[in-house]
Amino acid sequence: MKYVRRIAACALAGLIGISACAFPATAYAQEWEKVGGSYQMADGTVISRAIARGIDVSHWQQEIDWKRVAADDVSFVMLGTRYKGDVDPRFRNNAEAAHREGIKLGAYIYSYATSVEMAEAEADFILNLIKDYPISYPVAFDAEDAGTLGTLSPSQVSEVINAFCRKIEAAGYHPMVYANEYWLKNKIDLSAIDYDIWVARYNIMHTFGDPSMWQATSTGSIEGINGNVDIDFLYKDFSEVIPADTWRTIGKSTYYYKDYQMQKSAWIDDGDGWYYMNAEGNPSRGWTTFPEGTYYLDENSGKMATGWKQFDGSWYYFKPSGAMATGWRDVDNAWYYLDGEGRMQTGWKEIQGETYYLEPSGTMASGWKELDGSRYYFKPSGAMATGWRDVDNTWYYLDREGRMQTGWQDINGTWYYMNADGKMQTGWQDIGGSRYYLGTSGAMAAGWQEIDGKKYYFRPSGAMVTDWKQIDGSWYYLNSSGELQTGWQDINGTWYYMNADGKMQTGWQDIGGSRYYLSESGAMVTGWQEISGSRYYFSGSGALAVNTVLELDGVKYQAGADGVCKQMEEAGQAGEGQDGSDQTGADQTGSGQTGSTPSQAKGPGEP
Repeated sequence: MKYVRRIAACALAGLIGISACAFPATAYAQEWEKVGGSYQMADGTVISRAIARGIDVSHWQQEIDWKRVAADDVSFVMLGTRYKGDVDPRFRNNAEAAHREGIKLGAYIYSYATSVEMAEAEADFILNLIKDYPISYPVAFDAEDAGTLGTLSPSQVSEVINAFCRKIEAAGYHPMVYANEYWLKNKIDLSAIDYDIWVARYNIMHTFGDPSMWQATSTGSIEGINGNVDIDFLYKDFSEVIPADTWRTIGKSTYYYKDYQMQKSAWIDDGDGWYYMNAEGNPSRGWTTFPEGTYYLDENSGKMATGWKQFDGSWYYFKPSGAMATGWRDVDNAWYYLDGEGRMQTGWKEIQGETYYLEPSGTMASGWKELDGSRYYFKPSGAMATGWRDVDNTWYYLDREGRMQTGWQDINGTWYYMNADGKMQTGWQDIGGSRYYLGTSGAMAAGWQEIDGKKYYFRPSGAMVTDWKQIDGSWYYLNSSGELQTGWQDINGTWYYMNADGKMQTGWQDIGGSRYYLSESGAMVTGWQEISGSRYYFSGSGALAVNTVLELDGVKYQAGADGVCKQMEEAGQAGEGQDGSDQTGADQTGSGQTGSTPSQAKGPGEP
């Protein structure tokens, strides 16, 4: 890999009987190229295991035309990384230009390590260099320096190699060991290492059993490169073992590679979650704000939060996109409200002129809810209901604070009654020992009401009236069911007459072809009665006697057509058409009902 190494290789070839510097007198024009689908050696021998051809280069090759190199069947390059203790001056140009032309990149470091610590330092050096480049091939430890590494025992060499390779592997790269066959046989304890081998043997097929790559010549010729160049053949498909998309940890920093390229200032999905890689290629952590929203990236891993997360005693919800949610949010068919800072809200909240209740879990209340001893109803939208509310075809009333009302309620001057469950009542209701009627609207009836063809009277309090009731100067009688009575009514053994409007009648009344007299109390009179200075006789049915002879205390009277009874002067006088017999039966004194003066008048049913 180094020019000085090639001189050493020639000397070594002399020791082991291999001509590494002399070439056959008749070299093939197509040496190390593909012929008939297979790569061949200088002598025409087919390299049967080779699946790709590549080169390894460093500053020794100077300026390289990578477009011409790529066109000359070079699919990969192993890049030298160090020169005189610093970065190889051609590394960056070579890496960028080769990648542009589609050539796969690997890297190696010529090691001077004589201890584990030095090997680890070399690993750190190469990792810090290659991390910014799309390395898709192995990172090789070049074991060949006789003056440093070569002074160690085989077991010590293996310890140094393992120290380097472990660190490369831990960083997420694929380590490989470069050495010639002499070193592999004599200078390295191969039983102590388990890494891919890149064997060097020039111009003659290697005898090492199972390498992953073979450096076949140091005097190859490739278009675009002035002078000789090492040509390598690949035996192992590294695309199957070196992932294109992977995490790598270098030093104290973590990076993500997509298509072998470090991602910077970009969102990445590693298959397990999303991360934002900052301008340095490290995962951003903690609260981060972008034009599209605010995100939370795990403090340790940088993984983008989704779903519910709790911070400092507050819950936050992050959308599937990772953006922190604010305002109303439907999560698993439950609604939540998050303030402008993203904090989940609980308890009573006024939001855009509506009142909501959010459970301790943050879920928006809907339907009926009992809070602090009061019942509330929340619409499907979650807004607290006030006023009248139809729920499942039943009406409820909720005050301005949203509290469900029960019992009697005066609403805009109209009384309603809600039972213990808050349901507005309609129809007949027995409440507190009184009977009420509530219309289909729930409004309490008052005054006269016709219900199912019958008339009732309700006090201003709404209580249904029974028995006698004076209304607007008239007396009415309502039975025990509250129904207004009309016509003749026997009330507590006394007869009264109510006209078609139910008004109790008094004075002279012509009813059904007979004439009756109803006292000022409304009671129907019977027997002898003196009314306005005239004497009358009423039968047991209350009908006025007319055109008949009547007797009272042995004195006979003639009842005229108007019912007025006059004493007869002669015993022989009898009413026309009458036989003069006693028409009164026994003592004609009435049944305790007598005409009464205004000062004696009493209400209906009064004694």
